[in-house]
Amino acid sequence: MNNENIRKINMLGKVCRILLIFARIALIVGIVGCIIVTAAFLMVPKSDVVTADGTVSAQIRVDTRQIPSIFSDDLIDIKENDIDFDAFGTSVKWNVEANKKDDEVVYDINGALDIDNSSSIVYGAVGTFAVGAIMCTLMFIIVIFGGKLAKAFETCSSPFEANVLKAMKRFAFSFIPIGVLQLVWNGLANTSTILSVFIILTVIIFSFIFSYGAQLQQESDETL
Repeated sequence: MNNENIRKINMLGKVCRILLIFARIALIVGIVGCIIVTAAFLMVPKSDVVTADGTVSAQIRVDTRQIPSIFSDDLIDIKENDIDFDAFGTSVKWNVEANKKDDEVVYDINGALDIDNSSSIVYGAVGTFAVGAIMCTLMFIIVIFGGKLAKAFETCSSPFEANVLKAMKRFAFSFIPIGVLQLVWNGLANTSTILSVFIILTVIIFSFIFSYGAQLQQESDETL
């Protein structure tokens, strides 16, 4: 293979390896940070830490005669909502009702908040940062194997060498755990899950394509 192409592959491998070192450091910071915050929230008392109550009431009147027709549809397009949530010691009520009279639209807005038990807030924060730590850990695994692949490209004399193919397959399969987590967390119909599965399949397919290319090169060398 042309030495110039090999030098380009080696250079790109070196650049990727250096970038992945910075990514590794950032992920380590993220993992440690998420663990510390999770532990901090676990030490917080689970009740009577956060309490809140209050109401809001408002009325918005829109005189459509004073608004140019080109803007009126957007300005009066306030969606009617009726939310009534009551669980885990938290009660949230929100209601928006629209009344149209001739050239005037009146919106009646009423809301109420009552929190008398902060356990749901604390456990929600714990869950969020715990999942963040898990995601950073899985990304760290991908970065580790990505770094090994970049190192293989940096030092190879051919992209079809056995160590490159081995590193590429390991890099491809390192995406599987995060794909499984996305599937469990978001479900199959979620856009991020579909994108993750697509990326995983693409990387795996490329690894097999390189394996096939290596096989063809070996057969060509044996023929010569």
